[in-house]
Amino acid sequence: MSRRYQVIYAPGHPAMQYHIAQTGHDFHILANWEQFAGWRPRPANVTSLFDAYDDSHLRLDVPDFRAMLEPGNRFGFPERYDFAWSMWNEQFTIFRNWDIPRVHRVAKFAELTADDYDYAFSRDDFTMASYYQYTADQIEEAYGVRIPLIELGLNRDTYSGWTGEDAEILTVVHSWKDRGWHHHLWAEACADLPTRHVDHLNPGPEGTLDFDQIRAEMRRCRVYWHDGENEYTVALLEAMMTGAPIITADMPFVERHVQHGVNGFISSDPTQLREYARMLLDDVDLAQKMGAESRRMALERYDEERWIRQWNELFDGFMADR
Repeated sequence: MSRRYQVIYAPGHPAMQYHIAQTGHDFHILANWEQFAGWRPRPANVTSLFDAYDDSHLRLDVPDFRAMLEPGNRFGFPERYDFAWSMWNEQFTIFRNWDIPRVHRVAKFAELTADDYDYAFSRDDFTMASYYQYTADQIEEAYGVRIPLIELGLNRDTYSGWTGEDAEILTVVHSWKDRGWHHHLWAEACADLPTRHVDHLNPGPEGTLDFDQIRAEMRRCRVYWHDGENEYTVALLEAMMTGAPIITADMPFVERHVQHGVNGFISSDPTQLREYARMLLDDVDLAQKMGAESRRMALERYDEERWIRQWNELFDGFMADR
């Protein structure tokens, strides 16, 4: 990076705020990182703007954060910071009308309103990128603006070493049953099969697993079961970079990340999904072969060095005249 920026952001997706910090800038979170300690360790370049964490922070909403940033605030906002970084519509709204450069990472097209997009594209102190191909395509179709696509990048050494020694099917999805998605397919396809479901918000009797424990689960699982609304999740790419074979329901754009018969299997038929799961559970060589393809694909497309370079190019280009 050509310059080290001072960046303020509001709390959001635990994994994304961990991974954006890998760009190496000084990030200042409107929270205390202990709120996310069970999800990710605090990067050394992230500073908590709250002195300590308590459960009341979970109830803070957009008006609360905006009130904290009013003139005379104790955080030195906005003068102390080069720009604000946001994700999701809540953080976009928190920083929307302040006199500070803003960078927004948009995930799903529908997260922002037409007024939000018009506002963002009409200003020279605002820029955005997405990590979803379909979102970038939708924005271009609707507004004629091609925003940068910056797909997630992961450290190749942090995620590695798959062994598949545990003949079980792993999923890492919080609030899965409540969110729906394709939970019913998993429940039907995996009935009576060995499964391991990790949920930060609804942990089992052993309690919440930390970052190291989850990475260990990914290394040991025989197969990783992916679910989401569409395309990919952070956990899917983590499993791929670890080197696990993947099973997934058919969902929009998932074939960009899981190639049927290559690094895993795709289907919307619970009977077929069950058969694929049994194949991988019973055939270690097949699981190893497909897992190696997951790792190869992840190294080619989701390497952290590319992620860091693309974000820093965006930051430097955006801040060049400031």
